[in-house]
Amino acid sequence: MKKKFFTSLIASIIFAFVYFLLGIWGILEIKKNGDFLFRSQENLLFHKKYSEQIHHLRDVNRWGLKKNEYLFSIVNKNEKKTMLFQGDSWIESISEIETSLSLLKKFGKDNKYNIYNAGITSFAPSLMHKQYEILKKDFKINPNILVIYIDQTDIGDEFCRYKNNKVYSTDGSFIRVNREKFTRATYDYSKLYMYSELNFESNFKKILKFPYKKTLYFIKRNTNQVKNVINNGFKKRNVTKCGFQEIMRELTNYNLDAESNFKKSLKEYLKTLYYDKSIDKIYFVSFPHKNHLNNFYKVNVSNYIDDVINLSKDDRLVHINMSKMKFNKSEIEKIYKKNDLASHLNDEYHTKLFMKNILSNFINE
Repeated sequence: MKKKFFTSLIASIIFAFVYFLLGIWGILEIKKNGDFLFRSQENLLFHKKYSEQIHHLRDVNRWGLKKNEYLFSIVNKNEKKTMLFQGDSWIESISEIETSLSLLKKFGKDNKYNIYNAGITSFAPSLMHKQYEILKKDFKINPNILVIYIDQTDIGDEFCRYKNNKVYSTDGSFIRVNREKFTRATYDYSKLYMYSELNFESNFKKILKFPYKKTLYFIKRNTNQVKNVINNGFKKRNVTKCGFQEIMRELTNYNLDAESNFKKSLKEYLKTLYYDKSIDKIYFVSFPHKNHLNNFYKVNVSNYIDDVINLSKDDRLVHINMSKMKFNKSEIEKIYKKNDLASHLNDEYHTKLFMKNILSNFINE
């Protein structure tokens, strides 16, 4: 009996010691990731609330001085008319590129527009659809002019990232796009949220909670990884992470399912917009990637946008199709960021080529 008691006692002491060490490691681990964690519980709750509906928001370490900036930025305010910009990083970066932001601010003041920038990295029609509903309902943003930038990567984003995360009601109405959980995908906030929640606790509670929460996280993440291996095979175990290679696949090789899926998402959004008669004009914007101009990509999202618009009965729709613009070889090398696989424009041409072309369409609005 005594032997069992002492064995149990020693085992308990060892367990407690190891648990304590894991807790100390947790404090150091949380501190190491401090730059990527939320600065306030209010910001954390805001981010969690809306990522549950639209998959992901803006990066924590680049935004969040005001909590709404995870979802949208205010460019100009206190005017009678309203203009809303939606899209991915091409639109989000308007608020980060000084010349583009200054140009848009001046346009808003000169033409008396409230202007909101709701661009978020990797956003595509499904996410913009739900985001639009949130902006109207929760933030009372009711645009007279809606500008929707559709990037070439939206085809792959819709097909790889969002298709299996979309939720519909029993009558087929689109509800939301679930966020990633314990998947190691690019926009999986599971670890970020866990570390942020623990960061608001005392060191004693960090030591107490970290080992348990980290173990649970480890189990859930690896369970999902095992499922991926079973479903996709070992070589394709990371396919659900939807890395750059998976996203770009839909531009290098035509995929009927990817085309149908993208058009379905765009049509669903247009159906919602069709019944919103407060909007005077809806502008779609598209731009070619460098590999389109070099004749490497076989699929162009601009064509898909035209197909959908041509079938629509909404006469407010306009496509600012910059894929029709002509560039010589030297211009192609000049306008894009160097070694950027996603073909973002450099700051100079983002302003004087991309933004100026968009704004030129609103002079008489």
